[in-house]
Amino acid sequence: MKATYGDAASYQYATIYAQWGDARKSLEWLATALRVRDPGLYYVKTDPLLDPLRKEPRFQAIERALKLPD
Repeated sequence: MKATYGDAASYQYATIYAQWGDARKSLEWLATALRVRDPGLYYVKTDPLLDPLRKEPRFQAIERALKLPD
């Protein structure tokens, strides 16, 4: 997947790592998604695949940076 899509699939990588329980890697990919403006970030507030990260300060900072409506 990485060989084909590179950073363009950053959001999807983040969800995969979140589900695998690797918060550090997931948050790194979310930061990359923010940097490349991955369209998947539109779902960051509601995507259940990211639920394991919701209490993480770095995750909350990314949510704030997106300025998505409640």
